[in-house]
Amino acid sequence: MMSERRAFKQPPEEVLRAFGAGDPPVRLEGGQGQAVRSGAVVLKPAVDDERTAWIARFCLETPLDGFRLPRPVCTDDGRFVYQGWSAWEHIPGEHRKDRWPETVELCVRFHEAIAFVQRPRWMDGVRAEDPWTMADRAIWGELAFDPHPRIAPAVELLTSCLREVGVVPQLIHGDFGGNVLHSDECPPAVIDMSPYWRPAAFAVGVVVADAVVWEGADLSLIDVADGIRDFEQWLARAELRRVIELDAAHRLWGWDTLGEIDAHERLIREIARRCRAHRRATGRR
Repeated sequence: MMSERRAFKQPPEEVLRAFGAGDPPVRLEGGQGQAVRSGAVVLKPAVDDERTAWIARFCLETPLDGFRLPRPVCTDDGRFVYQGWSAWEHIPGEHRKDRWPETVELCVRFHEAIAFVQRPRWMDGVRAEDPWTMADRAIWGELAFDPHPRIAPAVELLTSCLREVGVVPQLIHGDFGGNVLHSDECPPAVIDMSPYWRPAAFAVGVVVADAVVWEGADLSLIDVADGIRDFEQWLARAELRRVIELDAAHRLWGWDTLGEIDAHERLIREIARRCRAHRRATGRR
């Protein structure tokens, strides 16, 4: 995944002391490859102070309904961010590739539980300066994007599948699938909140797309979410976002990502097939 290319930095000793992390830090796998664990504390770089503090309060205030959230760790003077780092309690569980249907169902339940959250003010200041934000805005028509010839056929096919869908946006976790930890002893944990203001069904689409492309899930996983109205549209948008991210990472940071489009071919064909079938069944063009 693209995140594994990012340079890794250990948190300074002063940061470890500020968050009460006394054990030698050990780098954690997954996520953006930037987190470390020190005993019962997980530390990771903060995107910015306001956003990180907002996520910390979100994790403290959200009612838990069949899921867990990590609690933030503060410095002695109550700060959520110190020298560009945040800290969180280590939460038991593991990422499981054999639990995708449960993860899809959890994604639906999680977003129902957070539907009350108001849009945070800091979102107004987020600029399209990274591949994820650029791709997200491109698929919603908020940013013009001319795709690289290597991925242009995939973009054109997915774009041809799209039609208008009228769903109200809300707070979503935009990278849900890879950030669920399953445990046999307690409810699943949702970690590394990645906030976007998009329809909840789109978040489910991202879960399914990522599971199929990145983790080899069977295409039948799509049927688990097929009870969601217009799900083929949310899946098409989710996959389109991941495809454009490959281009954006190459364009912005020079990463060698364009060849990764081959791994997306199976899902893109299936999305196109389902969208054609839906148009025939409904008589829509």
